[in-house]
Amino acid sequence: MFKRIIKRASWVLATTALLGLSGIANAEEKSKLDEVIARGYVKVGVSSEAPPFGFINDKGELVGFDIDIARLIAKGLFKDPEKIKFVKQGFAARWANTQSGKIDFGIQVTTVYPDRALKVAFTRPYIDSGIAIVVRKDLGISSIKTLNDSKFTAAMLTNPQSKERHERYFPNAKSNVFDSVSALLTAVRTNRAQFLQIDLPVAGWFTTQHDDVVVLPELITDRTYNAVFLRQGDFKWWLTLDTIVGTMRGGSRFSDYADVFEKWFGVRPKQLFY
Repeated sequence: MFKRIIKRASWVLATTALLGLSGIANAEEKSKLDEVIARGYVKVGVSSEAPPFGFINDKGELVGFDIDIARLIAKGLFKDPEKIKFVKQGFAARWANTQSGKIDFGIQVTTVYPDRALKVAFTRPYIDSGIAIVVRKDLGISSIKTLNDSKFTAAMLTNPQSKERHERYFPNAKSNVFDSVSALLTAVRTNRAQFLQIDLPVAGWFTTQHDDVVVLPELITDRTYNAVFLRQGDFKWWLTLDTIVGTMRGGSRFSDYADVFEKWFGVRPKQLFY
């Protein structure tokens, strides 16, 4: 009798545990992809102060390379590039908004670094980059080494990578910190700073829009790349976004991607083959 009671109790406990684990597994299988599809649109974190990636034009419209790429991703999800809601955010808010679920993913001139991979997940790159130096043209400077002088002030973004690069290459120069790319350029053009460090595509775009700044020929980093970022731990959502980006860089959506790239940077990109 006692043995039967123990055996039955053990079975009940085991069954309860299995049902509990099953419930946890089912909860874990709920992906952001399912939520996005059910909602009918995707929420994307972007910059509104980082031309040419994301900025407000003269008509008051949010435009830029990142904005157009986000629309291509929405098109991949819904067959409609307008099924999207943009969340304008500062660079400092990227990780918190991603982790809290305020945005479904972000695309915001974001270079992939190992320490950032501890905070968010990244897709494959949607554009190649590297860190270039933009200087005032009237200074007549042609070498990065010349800028390592206390008479010069650098404009840089509020992130640890910018600070580390400044301390490595320009320890003798002063610095002013800003929260947006457009503020960097304004600081240099108004002589509050004499040079800035920024992603190579942005630097190139600056010089096509303004004739009072130039890009120095040397990069201060290896070639890097920018990627879409999202909350960690959701393989299904990551795989979907990564696949869409892959089709843009080297697959069935390459023509759309190349048109957007040429629109903002004036040249056709090379098609990648994975």
